[in-house]
Amino acid sequence: MQNVLMKHFLLMLAVTLLGSAAAIVVPFWGVMLYYGFATLRPQYLWEWSLSQSPQLRWSLTAGLVAVVATLVNLPTLLRTFRGNKVLVLMLIYAVLMLLSLLTAFNTQTAAYWVQEYGKVFLMALIATLVIQRFWQVRAMGVMIALCLGYIAYEVNFLYFIEGGRLDIFHHGYGGLDNNGAGALLVLGLPFAYFLANSPVGSWPTARRVFGILLGLGILHAVMMTYSRGAMVTAAFGLIWLMIHHRPRFQAAVVTVLLAGAVLMMAGTEIRDRFTSTADYENDPSALSRFDSWEAARDIALAHPLMGKGVRNSNYYSQNYGADRAGRTIHNQYLQIAADSGIPAAGVYVTMIGIGLFGLHRARRRCFKAEAAFQSGPEPTGPHSREALVARARDAGALCLGLQTSLLMFAFSGMFLSVELVEVPWLLIVLAGILPTAVTRRLEGLGLDNAGDEDEDTQPAPPKKFGPPVAPPADLPERVAA
Repeated sequence: MQNVLMKHFLLMLAVTLLGSAAAIVVPFWGVMLYYGFATLRPQYLWEWSLSQSPQLRWSLTAGLVAVVATLVNLPTLLRTFRGNKVLVLMLIYAVLMLLSLLTAFNTQTAAYWVQEYGKVFLMALIATLVIQRFWQVRAMGVMIALCLGYIAYEVNFLYFIEGGRLDIFHHGYGGLDNNGAGALLVLGLPFAYFLANSPVGSWPTARRVFGILLGLGILHAVMMTYSRGAMVTAAFGLIWLMIHHRPRFQAAVVTVLLAGAVLMMAGTEIRDRFTSTADYENDPSALSRFDSWEAARDIALAHPLMGKGVRNSNYYSQNYGADRAGRTIHNQYLQIAADSGIPAAGVYVTMIGIGLFGLHRARRRCFKAEAAFQSGPEPTGPHSREALVARARDAGALCLGLQTSLLMFAFSGMFLSVELVEVPWLLIVLAGILPTAVTRRLEGLGLDNAGDEDEDTQPAPPKKFGPPVAPPADLPERVAA
């Protein structure tokens, strides 16, 4: 029994030591280690087992490793660092959080949440410094898929093997209730799609099957949460993926098969739970959320600049019409507006919007690069035409997966207040990094300007000053000579 209790501890210890050693040489592995623990949350996944082992704060340890590795390699990182608009907006948002702390009604509550924000922003800044290459963004996407897929495996194991246990519905996961757990799991679906559609690497058929099974497992785990918001978000994300999937005939076939799989996995109770979203007018839970949204709107309008203070709007929500005291707003954007002011909410929305738009443009670059590789001359470099097309298609699939996952978070944010969950912030960071990484990758494959024909990416024509100068009269003689 003691050996069973120790196996998870020894596994975590080995991963931590290996990641720490690798991080000193390549600081990316420290960031990977931290976000891997932040996504998997092993202290909740193996709570009983790890509680019987020597106590260690895994995420804090991984964070310290990432900080030390970044400081050791800081001169090199700064020489190759390229900022982006998402990072600038994130820093502005951090300043607005600090100002909201200074004007908060309850500074103790605000200070706790600002401290948590500080950890998120510190790791986001480190990630932006460290993650600079396409393969690193790709590795982070695979990590998200695998970690969330493993959580889904545990949820499904409890349900199918241990007598229909619905722990994720009754207790949530990782400090989140069932709605938050569903919103977290659903973010892994687009990255499972990426694994299934990436043509780069060995064993493509095996990876395709694995990605499909991983996605189905995550989807069934989302159903086990009985969270209507998560189910609607999953449907929204899958529809978005199928609309943008190519070829279209394949997307149509996958849609039909997926619809059949969902109907098979969803029992009567789950179907009733999902369809009850249409009858929101008679749903007390939905009505209470509408009341809290109206309360947040009124608080934000009454205190438009700084709000009531970070997570202070809960103290006032009942006074403005919420159904009970301390009611959380259950809307990411209204929560921020009521807590920290309308400007903070505007910066937050703009940050996500710019990230989504940048991914859209990066994906369009990949399409143009793929067409250029297919129709261009036979390459003379180390890669064949098929390999170049596959790499462009792989980059496009990653852009679509990341864009869809960020869109799903933005959509679910209308029903939840989960502004301090690490995975969405990682998505925002990666959305700022990936467009530049894609450009570097495509240019490294030999495509100038990454196949982008937008006006703002083309070199400006040379400026001419003064009237045109006539050529010398003896120019023909000079040429002849």
